[in-house]
Amino acid sequence: LAAETRELSVPTVTVAALPAAGVPLPAEVKPWIEAPIYARASGYLKRWLVDLGARVEAGQLLAEIETPELDQQLEKSRHDLAYAEAALALTKITAARYADLVKSASVSEQENAEKQADLTLKTASVAGARAEVRRLEQLQSFGRVTAPFAGTITLRNVDVGDLIAATGGKELFRLAQTDKLRVFVRVPQSLSLSIAPGQTAELLIAERPDRVFTAQVMRTAGAISADSRTLLTELEVDNTRAEILAGSFAQVRLTGAPLAKILT
Repeated sequence: LAAETRELSVPTVTVAALPAAGVPLPAEVKPWIEAPIYARASGYLKRWLVDLGARVEAGQLLAEIETPELDQQLEKSRHDLAYAEAALALTKITAARYADLVKSASVSEQENAEKQADLTLKTASVAGARAEVRRLEQLQSFGRVTAPFAGTITLRNVDVGDLIAATGGKELFRLAQTDKLRVFVRVPQSLSLSIAPGQTAELLIAERPDRVFTAQVMRTAGAISADSRTLLTELEVDNTRAEILAGSFAQVRLTGAPLAKILT
């Protein structure tokens, strides 16, 4: 009875393996910067200068758009400005004369006040006409589509003669900067407290089984996702040699994660 009692006093437990830091986690590789390029001016595509896969610099011309309607609007606004400036010049002379005549009581105060108010009105009209000219000149400059930053053209979606709409138009180009890449991985809740900025990790690409890339944790979401109970973590990896393609599926091994705080 004593022997049986001792045997039954030994507790029976279920053992489960805790996900270790060295276990690869699925990850997604994204460009460091990526932007769709849209048109701000309506017209017809006159020509494009870069194609799929081309390397471009910041400010480089990508395409030119013919804007005949905008050109006519700009020409009209310049004529309106010239008319307003001529009217202002005449009003200035008249207002100056009435200011002198009112001193000798040759004209009434009311007449002088009207001329001075007309001068203010004409001055405001000239300022408004100049602002309209500058606005249309700025819109006309958008006929030259340029790269906002240095990168690689990953999409060309237009051709010569295409109708381009400034509002609700289609994407002209897509530009991505891939010298550095962002890697997004969802870390299980059991490892979330072990993730810290500056921590190193290994990036594994199936297409390059002989290479292990070094990545670094940049930031985390700071909260566990309610639907997956994981912590979204962003890592940075150098890609100056263009060995990794943006958009690839990868695996991340958090080799630098300390396990001392995790109950095992």
